[in-house]
Formats: sequence, C-alpha cells, structure tokens
Amino acid sequence: MIITENLTKIYSTDGGVKVKALDGISLEIKDGEFISIVGASGSGKTTLMNIIGCLDIPTEGKYTLDGSDISLLGSGELSRIRSRKISFVFQGFNLIPSLTAAENVELPLIYRKTEPSVRKRTVAEALEAVGLAKRANHLPSEISGGQQQRVAIARAFAADAPLILADEPCGNLDSRSGTDVMEMLHGLNRIGKTVVLITHDEKAAMTADRQIRISDGKVVV
Repeated sequence: MIITENLTKIYSTDGGVKVKALDGISLEIKDGEFISIVGASGSGKTTLMNIIGCLDIPTEGKYTLDGSDISLLGSGELSRIRSRKISFVFQGFNLIPSLTAAENVELPLIYRKTEPSVRKRTVAEALEAVGLAKRANHLPSEISGGQQQRVAIARAFAADAPLILADEPCGNLDSRSGTDVMEMLHGLNRIGKTVVLITHDEKAAMTADRQIRISDGKVVV
C-alpha cells in the first residue's frame, strides 16, 4: 500500500533558516496492516503523515501509494487521490460545525457525486455502525467529544477509502471514549482497511500490528 524511499522534507523559516523535518525516511506498509507511527512532539511524525496523506510533498525522495508515484503528482491529482483513497481521523475531529452528524458523514460522498439514494443509505449504515443512529440530526456542538470522534470514524467508514490515517484520534478524549475509538479503528482494519495511527501514546501504539518509531526525522529501531 505504502512505500517511501529516502523521504526528506526541508522547511525554510521566515529568517531563512532551513529545518529538516524528515531525514531520509524509508518504510513499507502492506495492504491491510494496522501500523502505528510513534514519536515525541517535533519528531517529524506529523510531517510524515502529511506526505502519506497527500497533504504535502517531499523535498526529496519517492512516495508510492497503491502503485502510484505520488511524488510526481500535481495539486489537482493529489486532491483526487485523497478523495478516493484516503480517509482522515484527526485529534480535533474536523467536523463542520454548521452541519449535522449525518451531513458531515455525507460530505465525502457528495464530493464523489454519489447518487442521493445511495448516500442516504450509506450514511445511515455508517452512523449505525458507530452507535450514533439516534444522533444523526445533531450538530457537533450538541454531542460529546467522544461522539464527535465517532462521527469522524463514521465519515471514514462511509467514504470506504482503502487507507485510514488517524492522527492522535484519542488525544482530546477521556480514557473510555479513547478505548472505544481505538476499537472502532481496529474494526475498520478487520474489514480490510489499512490503518496508520500517528501517536505519542505508547499504550495505543502497542495495539497496532507493528510500530514505526520516528526521532529527529528518522526511523529508529
């Protein structure tokens, strides 16, 4: 599913100082794996996630996603890849405040121009799968943080993308809600989704099939 070869990412500060966020990252993630990318704040794990998620491009190196060389694609092509192949679950939920739970789940299907009848059925199934069928018409402000993250997972379920990137998905949740969210991510993995968990939480990281540890922009053993 994912192959990176010597990925390097260099940022320039306003003062002209160059910062190397990634320093020669090479890794492979197989289709259907549940992987955790673990590292402290500033280790480079979020930069790596942004490249894997086609939100950014490397300064040097090669990134292949599901057989496509992402390093060579323009912004429009990257957007299409994100729409079709990647779902995100963020620490901050990233729900649109003015839309109901059902409308937030429906968004990726609208972008794909899915037929309305199919969208309605898929949204209902996704919310049922995360135990929020009765909250379909509630706004994000009307449900708890744990329920908002369930909506985000329902959105990923509805999008049916082969790759799910979860960036600190339990970071804003209490322990019980965090456990529930991790179980849902494992449930998506059990039905064939490749899940990449970005975290500094060792307990959450250890539930993955394997851990990739990042420090100072490099993979460490």
